Amino acid sequence: MTEQYNLETLDENDIDAVLDTRIRELLSRCFPDSPEKFQSHRIWHNLSPQYTVLARSQDCGNGFPDNETASVIGHVAVVIRTITTTWNWRYNVASIQGVSVAEEFRRIALATRMLERALDEAKRRGYLYAVLFCKESLVPFYERQGWRLTDDSVIMWNEQDCPITMRSNCPMYKELTGRPFPEGPVDIHNPEQVGMKETKK
Repeated sequence: MTEQYNLETLDENDIDAVLDTRIRELLSRCFPDSPEKFQSHRIWHNLSPQYTVLARSQDCGNGFPDNETASVIGHVAVVIRTITTTWNWRYNVASIQGVSVAEEFRRIALATRMLERALDEAKRRGYLYAVLFCKESLVPFYERQGWRLTDDSVIMWNEQDCPITMRSNCPMYKELTGRPFPEGPVDIHNPEQVGMKETKK
């Protein structure tokens, strides 16, 4: 099948109001259980994406869509979080969120290509690991992409040090370099939140 889309990697300040609206429209269609979440923003758990991978349809005739005419047909957001372990190891990691593809563009490996691009960018920026939470039914898809289920517990915390209830409750990780993922239970925080905590000796 001839590719009918262009992939782009955009920092948050590259996304204008028009494009933001188009992204939120896609997210509302792909996450129908909580459409109100995307009425005004694309922020998950009070942390904005550091960068976003988008697939946009080739609507302009010249193969290069612009914000005014192209449809957003695929989306992967990457936020940066900090994981801490029992031994107080701390790593900033690329947290994958909002993986979505318009229904008419599914089954052409678009999600796989967007994820590969997002992880390549994370590795280029120096991150050792990527993490995500997914529904149990999606675990086989991510395993085919090299993701692994964690062997130990993973808890995400909010700014008040309270655990966040995740609708998608299967934590997975991917090693972006040869460095093994830390063993033992893992806590996931906003980077600023960890910075305020007292460092264990």
